[in-house]
Amino acid sequence: MQTSRFQLGLIAALALSLGFSLASSEAVGYPAGAAVSVGANPVWSVGGTLVSGSEESVLTAGPTQMAIVSDVVLTVAGDCSEGMDIALETESGGAVASFTIASDSHGGFNNYTVWTPSSVSHSFSSGLPVQSSEALIISRSGGGSCDAKFTLSGYYAQP
Repeated sequence: MQTSRFQLGLIAALALSLGFSLASSEAVGYPAGAAVSVGANPVWSVGGTLVSGSEESVLTAGPTQMAIVSDVVLTVAGDCSEGMDIALETESGGAVASFTIASDSHGGFNNYTVWTPSSVSHSFSSGLPVQSSEALIISRSGGGSCDAKFTLSGYYAQP
């Protein structure tokens, strides 16, 4: 039994098409396990400055989505030696996360005190959830007269 050129060509074409169909493409996804992201660009980032005793609503999750906080960066500069407490919570009063941050001093030129800036940078492996239609509030207490700078980032997911 002889194999014709047509059969050889057909076998080669089938093998080539099978190879292309089995080739994997690059996978794209977002962290947090089984969470399903929402929209074409579901990432968000907010930042600002907190003065002593301040409270600020930084974002509100939509009625059909959750907001997941994945990263927090806090910085202080100046005389914050007594430390300050920074809290993240939802408008319904649910605590999401809390941090304490302070700066340190050392002797400087001509007896001036030099304050070393301090920061907290934290990434949450599973994220901090803000439920549908809830606002995320950041607040600060203590810390004297210095300011706290913050940046929060994350992504939106289906509830």
